[in-house]
Amino acid sequence: MTAPALVGAALVVAVAGVVQLAAGFGFGLAAVPLLAVVLDPHDAVIVALTLATFTNSYQAWTGRREADAPVAGRMLAGAAVGLPVGLVVFLRADDRWLGILIGCAVLVAVVVIAKGLDLRHAGPGLDLAGGLLAGGLTMSAGVNGPPLVFVLQARQFDAIRFRSTITRIFAALDVVSIVVFTAAGEMDRDIVVAVVVALPGLAAGAAGGIALRRRLDAVRFRRLVLTLLTVAGLSALASALAG
Repeated sequence: MTAPALVGAALVVAVAGVVQLAAGFGFGLAAVPLLAVVLDPHDAVIVALTLATFTNSYQAWTGRREADAPVAGRMLAGAAVGLPVGLVVFLRADDRWLGILIGCAVLVAVVVIAKGLDLRHAGPGLDLAGGLLAGGLTMSAGVNGPPLVFVLQARQFDAIRFRSTITRIFAALDVVSIVVFTAAGEMDRDIVVAVVVALPGLAAGAAGGIALRRRLDAVRFRRLVLTLLTVAGLSALASALAG
């Protein structure tokens, strides 16, 4: 892995750290497409997941009292089913078609969220389905936020409850993913070096994200969520079609 690639990875991670700490999600959305430019696409997924573990664990711990434990529990139960499916996709699927599918799904979620769908009274199946999709996307693409964002926005969670709940789920999924990738022999020396080199960028980005978060009211938070999802969906489509 070249020095320019490592520097590029650190800069990408800094930007993703700002996004993650400000919105409570979006590290993978911001990091994976850009990391794939300077790293091998499969390595980009694992590097992003490993680094996201730090930011998600921090936010999950600091927001542990505001998280919705029942919703998070159901989502993690669904994710437990989706994770092995995602691993199979990661090892075997065609990257182009996977990217197209992800991009289209994210943009559909943007439209639905923008319409203000209210599913506060939906049954537990909604949480299980969101977790199932997130588990599959965690292992296959490293971009697991959209289905979780969709469910929590549809349940009309405020910004604090949203961030606290979603980061609890992310932290658990990240740890499981790292263990699985390591056991599968996917965690090689290049990935470890990229993670270590990117840590200072992650710290700087996290500090910036915390400062930005203090300026986000409910309206700005919603706009940020929709903007991030739109950019992510278009990026996934563009990357897949270009590949």
